Amino acid sequence: MRAQIFSDLRWFLAAVVVAVLGCYSTGMARAGDAEITAENWTGMVGFKPDLSRVKVKKGKKITKKNIQQVGDLIPEGMRLLIEKYNLALKIREYEPIYPSEGYIEATNKNRGKAKIIETGKEYRKKGLKGHVSGLPFPNPQCGLEVAWNYHYKYLGDDVDQYYSVYWVSANAGVEHFEEWRWASITRAIHRTDIDPIPAIKSFLDRKSESASITYALSPYDKRGFGALYFDSTEPIDVQGHIYIPAMRRVMRNSFGTRGDTWNATDLIYEDVRGYLGRPEWMNWKLVGKKTMLMSMHAGIKRGKKKRAEKIFDFKKWPHWNPKVPYEPRPVYVLEVTPKFPDYPYSRMIIYVDAETYMIPYKEAFDKKGELWKVLLIAYNPPVEMGSMPPEFGVAVTVDLQSEHATLFNFTNVLNNTDLKHSIFTVSNLRKRGK
Repeated sequence: MRAQIFSDLRWFLAAVVVAVLGCYSTGMARAGDAEITAENWTGMVGFKPDLSRVKVKKGKKITKKNIQQVGDLIPEGMRLLIEKYNLALKIREYEPIYPSEGYIEATNKNRGKAKIIETGKEYRKKGLKGHVSGLPFPNPQCGLEVAWNYHYKYLGDDVDQYYSVYWVSANAGVEHFEEWRWASITRAIHRTDIDPIPAIKSFLDRKSESASITYALSPYDKRGFGALYFDSTEPIDVQGHIYIPAMRRVMRNSFGTRGDTWNATDLIYEDVRGYLGRPEWMNWKLVGKKTMLMSMHAGIKRGKKKRAEKIFDFKKWPHWNPKVPYEPRPVYVLEVTPKFPDYPYSRMIIYVDAETYMIPYKEAFDKKGELWKVLLIAYNPPVEMGSMPPEFGVAVTVDLQSEHATLFNFTNVLNNTDLKHSIFTVSNLRKRGK
């Protein structure tokens, strides 16, 4: 109890300093902290959940009939999904998650090196310097530090994932279905697990942080449509190519133009993974540190034979509810507003898990300030703690105003496989499209 009080007091005093001096003076304040280990990861890089606030027992299912039992352990948008759209939360016990030994080592080695650069209203000016690898800001003191921790969270150095996408209407059920593959060198620089560490020289030379190739596997008329793109170390739009099978043509393209819809779904590009944009593009206000019910041990079974009908409640209205367990998690609550005047969202409330710095939940508001979309992301824990990251399990984006949703089911996820750099080429993109 005394340790928790001390931790809370330290966070409060640091928050006062940030409020007076801004987020830009806090980079070195934590450089001399004790060594971070797998055992103390949660308390050193974020904070532990307050399990004394959780009165709901393991195995209990929360529905609109007993929602009062969870109090403020759920966000308002999730409460709406339960009360109006019949979402049910099956409660499980909290379990800690920590990253790979390499990521922990890099976090210790590079503590205090990352410094935030004040960018003001500018969104093309780079907002961070000095970051090498690992978590930039253990025990973050402001929203922008949380945002950079999210940007450089532990995802492993590469990932090869297969997923299904469902377009679902509350009135009509499943309307459309597609299957995709997304292979990515998630960390071409700032690497911690796979040689070369900390960077692949060719990527470093051209200032690319990561590379991705993604393409449709089904249906037949969509098969082969794909994209190849590279994320920059600068806050610019993602550049790459697309392949259009019907035209048998590769075209240069700028990806993720802010606010553009992804693949005619209910998501914009920045909604992917919770937030796929740059920290410099938004204003990040830390409004709270809370213990809330989120899904970080979803238990999603892999493989096509593990049918989506077992994961989503397709048969019952509104046809989009996921059937995954929720647990008390430590989260940073961020109010996020765009620096772009033409952005479709007036603001977002983003919940960032304080252990993994993944985003399990998000709310987006329209220009009138009304709740527009709710995003739920459920993760599987690492296949092997200490060498692998958490895995994406399912993701649900609900457009509350049109009562329509887009669902993602990740049927296979492979991390740290040392993907060959040769697959991230235009010739391979064209080959995959045939």
